Amino acid sequence: MSSGLRLTLLLCGMQVLALSGWLSFQALIPMFRELWNLTNAEAGWVAAVSYLTYASFAPLLTALTDRLDARKVVIAGCGVSFLAASGFGLLADGFWSAILFRALTGIGIAGSYMPGLKALSDRLEPKRQGRFQSFYTASFSLGSALSLFATAFLADSFGWRGAFLGVGLLALAAGLLAFLSLRPQAPPLAPGSRLLFDPRPVLRDRRALAYIIAYAAHAFEMAAFRTWIVAFLLFAALASGSPIEGATAAAIATALVMIGLPASIAGNELASRFPRPLVLTLIMSASAAFALLLGAIAALPFRLVVAVAAVYASLVMADSAAITVGTLAQAPLERRGTAIATQTLLASVMAMASPLLVGYALDWAGDGNMAGWILGFAIMGLGVMAGPVAFLFLARPARA
Repeated sequence: MSSGLRLTLLLCGMQVLALSGWLSFQALIPMFRELWNLTNAEAGWVAAVSYLTYASFAPLLTALTDRLDARKVVIAGCGVSFLAASGFGLLADGFWSAILFRALTGIGIAGSYMPGLKALSDRLEPKRQGRFQSFYTASFSLGSALSLFATAFLADSFGWRGAFLGVGLLALAAGLLAFLSLRPQAPPLAPGSRLLFDPRPVLRDRRALAYIIAYAAHAFEMAAFRTWIVAFLLFAALASGSPIEGATAAAIATALVMIGLPASIAGNELASRFPRPLVLTLIMSASAAFALLLGAIAALPFRLVVAVAAVYASLVMADSAAITVGTLAQAPLERRGTAIATQTLLASVMAMASPLLVGYALDWAGDGNMAGWILGFAIMGLGVMAGPVAFLFLARPARA
């Protein structure tokens, strides 16, 4: 095994562990709604606040890796994730305390996810970077799936407080793995750079801007889907006359999220062989179509709903790695951190907005109303179409 592949696999493992608390609240939304008497909108706020803090801190922490060894940022981020999950498990008792610790969760992931990609890119040979970067970004799906599965499994055995304490320990293990697997390395400093985060040179590149907008569209769709998928599966099962338990819905959701890993890698492989903007346009357009379809068939036989959801879940993630690799390909070496930081900022704002919009749509329609889910999935589908529009106007169909 080459040293580059070994390092990539180690950092993929680090990321999977670091993300263990990312979707913990989302995995238990139906339970928390009943336990704390939350509305769908309030549950959406608790889910979305981590994206807000991620949006606030990720650009600075990722851009910091152009000046500081990304290894240090990653280890610190894992430590914050440990504190966030453990604090939720020990102290959360309602809406506002949940908001506090989920906000801290976003800061922790901001310090580990994209800085981890930068740490990997800084240590890889240029000719192997694209494929290994796609492995790393694709493992986000594995980490998200672990978050759903581990939380539901631990909650079933030890209660929800024990579940959050457990995923906190996994985040602590991620920090230890980063400490052991990454050698200290000084980053390249952008020439003439004075500001920690100056996105202007990146935004002046129309082609890079197209990828950044496309990633924001992807994040909008992905965040809404992963926030509400457990609740949707419970609704669809009941509507079809085949009610299931929350743990079963979480297990199905875990499998749906897991599909994203091979789908993301496959999407990047396609994009490396054909014009990247064209491939991404087709994937995102198909994803929008399946979002509309999934919302419309919620009351049909549950197995059919799950099958369509599986296709949709693969399309939701098939563009992820391909977009990020495209962004990195546009950025000079000394500004990669800033390019990813700019992409992360816009994507995080969109990822914060979409769970809220769907939550408000569900409240508007009323609990148990099919119209709310139709509108919710329409919101996801319309959001992702910003990507094809960006490629149409900002990028020519050429290889990235």
